[in-house]
Amino acid sequence: MSDPFSTPPPPPPPTGSNSFGSSGSGSVIPCDNGVRFGALLLDSLLFVVTCGIGWLIWSIVLWQQSTSPAKKMLKLKIVDFNTGAPATMTQMLLREGLGKIVLGTITGITGLISAVLILVVPGRQGVWDYIAKTTVVREG
Repeated sequence: MSDPFSTPPPPPPPTGSNSFGSSGSGSVIPCDNGVRFGALLLDSLLFVVTCGIGWLIWSIVLWQQSTSPAKKMLKLKIVDFNTGAPATMTQMLLREGLGKIVLGTITGITGLISAVLILVVPGRQGVWDYIAKTTVVREG
């Protein structure tokens, strides 16, 4: 007798996609780790220069465009890691709000761990990217 509460196994992953997911126009290729690390440093500098408040307002406006102040300046975009689609507002809130602002404020170590991850993992993802299931690509 089968268990009526059991769930079927998940479907197999789509064929032909790489570890970064795929979009309709091809594979998602994260930007170089140096560019990614530079964007992290530039966002940090912009945060300090604008006393945090300017950066936060600027960021919230740019979240609708799936980017951040530094990424906008460097022509980078935040995309869904699995599909390659521009990050949704929910993903941006998770990534920037929870991942960077909340965790970064509570534990300053989050930025350091993310900087190391961006330099060493193939998907070039920081802690906040893992939270939101995102990665950063060049605008196409």
